[in-house]
Amino acid sequence: MKTQKRIGEIMEELRKDPNSFVSIIERNARTCPFHQPVEQTPLEEWRDNQDVMQLLHISARTLQTLRSNGTLPFSRIGNKLYYRKEDIQRILKDNYTMFKLRGDGNNG
Repeated sequence: MKTQKRIGEIMEELRKDPNSFVSIIERNARTCPFHQPVEQTPLEEWRDNQDVMQLLHISARTLQTLRSNGTLPFSRIGNKLYYRKEDIQRILKDNYTMFKLRGDGNNG
């Protein structure tokens, strides 16, 4: 009779093989800029839907689009959504554009 391996033992075996999907995923997760330990985010760093809409001056539909297309990560507790302040700042920074005025600014 074969002894069934526990999931933990199987995962350890997969981690030892550098070409296994587990090793590749874990290696990429450590180097991914979006992989940040959420459990270490203080509660005061989270914003709810209403706060984010007011802060960014956007509608509920625009906020839904940012969630749907993966631009703005979120957490859901029941029907309430929360966003990290750091993620809001990141999308503002990533989408920052500085426009250059044409000419010297004179109307003539």
